[in-house]
Amino acid sequence: MSRQPSNQIIALYERLSHDDELQGQSLSIQNQKQILEDYARKNGFKNIRHFTDDGVSGTRFDRPGLMQLMDEVAAGNVDSVICKDLSRFGRDHIRVGLYMERLRECNVRFIAIHDNVDTAKGEDDFIVFRNVINEWAARDASRKVKAVFKAKGTNCRPLTNYCYGYVRDPHDKDKWLIDPDVAAVVQRIYQLALESYGPYTIALTLEKDKVPSPGYHLAQMDIGNRKNYAFANAHCWHGSTIERILERQEYTGCLVNFKTQKVSYKDKYQKPRPQEEWLIFEGHHEPIIDKGIWETVQQMRKKAKRRRHDDWGKPNAFTGLLYCFDCGSKLYIARRTSSGNPSNRFHCNRYNTNHYCTSHRIHIDAVEKIVLQTLRNVSGYAVDNEAAFIKLATETLSSRQADEIKALKKNLIKSEKRHSELDGLIRRIYEDMVSGTLSQKRFEVLSAEYEQEQAELEKSIVNFRSEIDGFDDSTARAESFVELARRYKDFEELTSPMIHEFVNKIVVHERADKGCQFTTQQVDVYLNFIGTFAVPTSASDNSSEADEEAELLAQKRAKNREYYRRYREKYRAKYREKKLLKERQQT
Repeated sequence: MSRQPSNQIIALYERLSHDDELQGQSLSIQNQKQILEDYARKNGFKNIRHFTDDGVSGTRFDRPGLMQLMDEVAAGNVDSVICKDLSRFGRDHIRVGLYMERLRECNVRFIAIHDNVDTAKGEDDFIVFRNVINEWAARDASRKVKAVFKAKGTNCRPLTNYCYGYVRDPHDKDKWLIDPDVAAVVQRIYQLALESYGPYTIALTLEKDKVPSPGYHLAQMDIGNRKNYAFANAHCWHGSTIERILERQEYTGCLVNFKTQKVSYKDKYQKPRPQEEWLIFEGHHEPIIDKGIWETVQQMRKKAKRRRHDDWGKPNAFTGLLYCFDCGSKLYIARRTSSGNPSNRFHCNRYNTNHYCTSHRIHIDAVEKIVLQTLRNVSGYAVDNEAAFIKLATETLSSRQADEIKALKKNLIKSEKRHSELDGLIRRIYEDMVSGTLSQKRFEVLSAEYEQEQAELEKSIVNFRSEIDGFDDSTARAESFVELARRYKDFEELTSPMIHEFVNKIVVHERADKGCQFTTQQVDVYLNFIGTFAVPTSASDNSSEADEEAELLAQKRAKNREYYRRYREKYRAKYREKKLLKERQQT
């Protein structure tokens, strides 16, 4: 019979993992509780209390039931801990040994019924071996589960239980069907992203419109761990949720497997895999989002600067596309003007921060006008003169690519040469250290510097080679632009999706004749697939129109000079008056 203080409890601990569930009812929670209660009753243990972890791996020791049990032990409220066997307590022999030592220090008796372990009867030398065997069993089970998942994933079967916007086919669990109500929300999210709204602004918009969140939708479907999702959070959206939705390639109809992995079977959470290790199956299910729209959104998200939501209204579609010609930084709209009103001009980012560069100021309306005119000219010429456009664009791209490849190869050779030189330098300083002409401390400093430089050069070499191999066929790129131009034929205004599908970047030069009433400014529009493209003059404007434009520009410049001359004379006259007045006052 057991003797225990009346104020202490007998802790009965049960644990079941998802892998254990496959072995049947012998390891079920109810079965474990029955075994422990029978043992406690037969051996005279009173004041029993259950601590349970259901669906948690034994390799984890942040289990809620176990942590609650150890808190009671630390408080001195536990007389004995009883479990079915050592594997229920844990499957990591080191951690189990540490926990058992903690129980011993707190004078808590530990009993594992089926392993015939009872610390009240003395130490058992075989406990360590049993714990190692239990850990080996967990490792072996992990290998088997990984093998099953690998076979499943490589055979075009989904590894995820749920994707927001889809439901599993009731007749075939490996197929996904579109959930119409939720798919409409996904399409709205992508449409807002195409209109240049950021993830956090989209989240606020959906929350304001009382759109049910993915977590609440899961709770309604009784899926996963969201079964008890609070109704108060039914319309609570987060920017991180929107980001994940915008990143998921599954909405284009692709099945993407092996996006995450567990490096060790002891890991609690999955870790991201490198993208090159993903396995993608196209056409697995019906798409919710067009592939072209998905790719456009990815480009927009890479280029756009992340900004918090404010009350300025609709974001500008050109944000993230404008670059400074002189320093290469992006141009952004200033938060506010000196008068406190929203700005309508782009400025160089380095000018706004530390005045490292000049402002390169340009009005939003001017950017829109330039881009609209460029797209009309180039796309119109591409559609109306397809053969001539492809020939001219191919020649231009081939010439441009030849120059870029030549420069990349030059840098590649230079980097490889320096890399080999560093090998020789490291060998030389090592010989100097061995001979005693160089101290070991100095050798370690120089060696670390050379190795760091080598590591940076290795990255550069890889990047140079990938860029050289990444140049596409010029004709294919020209044809891709023609196909894009056909989709947007006869447009009258710019839309955000259209801008990002056509425009790669916009390079803004500093204004000429600064300080004058009329100024000129060069703006280079780089289009996707073809870069900058000059439409032949005969195809866009006749010679008389070109002459008229040149004459108008000359007139503007003449007005600039005349305006600035009068301004200088006026300023000098005022300066002379002030000087004369000052001299009279002094006399």
